[in-house]
Amino acid sequence: MRLKTAEVLALTWRFYRRYVYSWEVNIGFIAALVAFILRAVASGSLMPLALTNLVNSLGNSTNGSLSIRESGIMNAILMITATAVIYTATEWLFKPFWNSVAKSIADVKNRVISEMGVSNNLSNVNDLVGRLASDVDFVMWNIGGMYTTFTPNILTTIVSLVTIFQLSPVLGIVAVAATPLSLLIMEPYIKGVEEARQVERSSYSEVIHLIDEYFKGNAEPGQIRDALNKWYRGMTRQVFYDRTYWSSSFAYSLAMPVILTILGIHETERGRLPIGNLVGIIYASMNVYSPLINALWGICVLGQSLVPMNRIMQLSSNNGKSGKQLAEQAIH
Repeated sequence: MRLKTAEVLALTWRFYRRYVYSWEVNIGFIAALVAFILRAVASGSLMPLALTNLVNSLGNSTNGSLSIRESGIMNAILMITATAVIYTATEWLFKPFWNSVAKSIADVKNRVISEMGVSNNLSNVNDLVGRLASDVDFVMWNIGGMYTTFTPNILTTIVSLVTIFQLSPVLGIVAVAATPLSLLIMEPYIKGVEEARQVERSSYSEVIHLIDEYFKGNAEPGQIRDALNKWYRGMTRQVFYDRTYWSSSFAYSLAMPVILTILGIHETERGRLPIGNLVGIIYASMNVYSPLINALWGICVLGQSLVPMNRIMQLSSNNGKSGKQLAEQAIH
């Protein structure tokens, strides 16, 4: 059985290759990736190691030489300063990225219109506005949001896991072994939200069409009310899946640092783990599971885009259909 996650990623890649792929967009994504890598190193490695050096230097001040103590403190201060500089300086790397996303919205709409090949004598195509205007915006901002959510968080997770393993191989193995549990939270969400989005997106297009027809005298208020109720039912289902995902995610992301802390305390009491290393592990663990959940949320957002991406791609493949056929398909 194919995972829904794999289906979402495959469709997103096809959509990207078909409508979005260009040198300008790629440069924007690469610029953002550089910022994400630097920030992941800063939060996942520099900060935990800074705390480790600081605590160990202060704790060993009575036993070690003054120069070693001062060196450890200075290294910690430099790491914290480097983190601040990285976060401040890399913010401007996101400018070309978001510019490319905005430009892609216009490019995708132009591409879809050209592929539709709808002639000027077609009538009754107002219900296609939902696909062309709303769905394209929805998908492109979701793709941008997914990238800026998934990429930095998954990089932070990886770097933090490496840091934990560096400070304590035993706890590092435990930390890595617990990460697949997050997939048990994500997969049900993507399956459920696709059905909810199918209802929401189709009814949204229907509402736009009916409102336009109402002002022309061709629709009744009751029709609009029924379509809005259908849209509301789709949204309430999505809200349910959202709350289920986040409540489970918070329980998971907060429980694992507690478990690692308890195990780390036992290691410290046995003399196998310095106190500074324990502090660094605790800090790093907070940058493993919460970012991991946030990273997977980026894929969940793409799960919401599965339906509108299909709807957009269907428009491009319907260039031989009449305006009436396109309108009927858009409603359904």
